[in-house]
Amino acid sequence: MKIEKVVLSLLAVFLGLLVAGIAFYIYENAKTIPPPEIKTVSISPPTPTLKPSIFLSIDKPKDEEVFEKKIISISGKTTVDAIVVVLTNNDEEVLTPTNTGNFSTTTTVANGQNLIEITAIAPNGESARILRTVTFSKEEF
Repeated sequence: MKIEKVVLSLLAVFLGLLVAGIAFYIYENAKTIPPPEIKTVSISPPTPTLKPSIFLSIDKPKDEEVFEKKIISISGKTTVDAIVVVLTNNDEEVLTPTNTGNFSTTTTVANGQNLIEITAIAPNGESARILRTVTFSKEEF
């Protein structure tokens, strides 16, 4: 008799769950949403990041270059309306590029290793910076 009660209880639970599941399914499928409650979602593509309005490239000197002369040439290209600042161990110079963006100057380097910092500054305040290390030496390699 105990087994019959357990089986009958399990059967009743199973039938109850089955009836409740069918009723919920019918309820969900019969439900309609009125048009004013339907919301549309639009996805816009991400906005691209803007390119910086300034660039700087250095032709001379190459990084880690060794010179046998104390006077070296510094040249490169940047944005036409930028201001170029050249800082060395011995000197500071402010340059204005040509109407094509080219600039050049000469500077004197000290014995041994020298750090050259070239910075281009745009009118809107953006800047680009390149560091070059050059060495003055009369030794033969």
